[in-house]
Amino acid sequence: MYRRLLYIVPAFSLGLLLLASGISCTGCGGNKEKRTQGEESPINPMVARLDDTPDEAVLVRLNSFDSDSMYVTPASSDRQGAYAYGEAMANGMFHGTMRKGDTYSLLPDNRRKTVTIAVNTTELSGRWVYDQQQHRGLAFNQGGGMESVNAGNICFREWKLLNGKMYIYYVDLQQVASDRQQYLVEEAYITTLNPKELIIQFRGERLRCLRPSDKPLIYEGK
Repeated sequence: MYRRLLYIVPAFSLGLLLLASGISCTGCGGNKEKRTQGEESPINPMVARLDDTPDEAVLVRLNSFDSDSMYVTPASSDRQGAYAYGEAMANGMFHGTMRKGDTYSLLPDNRRKTVTIAVNTTELSGRWVYDQQQHRGLAFNQGGGMESVNAGNICFREWKLLNGKMYIYYVDLQQVASDRQQYLVEEAYITTLNPKELIIQFRGERLRCLRPSDKPLIYEGK
């Protein structure tokens, strides 16, 4: 199930990568020009090849749904379409909650008018915390940028949904080539997504992420 796309040096455990605390690493905006700036190495051919892969998924807005179908409008047109989503739900390929007005990355089977894979990108966006004690986490931005929160050894830079699959672009600060950090990309597997919880498999590790509380912390002292 776990597939590494780039072999540069032997992989470190994600737990070891995220030991440093108190550092916030901000991701880039998600384009090739920004990737080559600064001290990063030039784009690896495997990364560029992934960028050039055609994407058959479409971004849609959910207008309404019933027990069988979801009724959506593509971002690129005003024409509403209907797709049966039961098969994707049964196969564990519908990631997120069914909510009117949300945006979804939808990989459809246009011949059968069914959903193959769906991801609620509205629900995915925002900050998630996987280490509650150290307040370590990550953030998915709407434009494709990504951020690491309180993690010093790995910088999440971008996220992409390509043909229904999620890919995360990042810099591993412990991997150095010619005195510059390597720019890497790996597939991440979503197993759970709802308003309060995100579970993904990334670099062979299971990350259970929760939404941070909006309530201020209250410390009780003597």
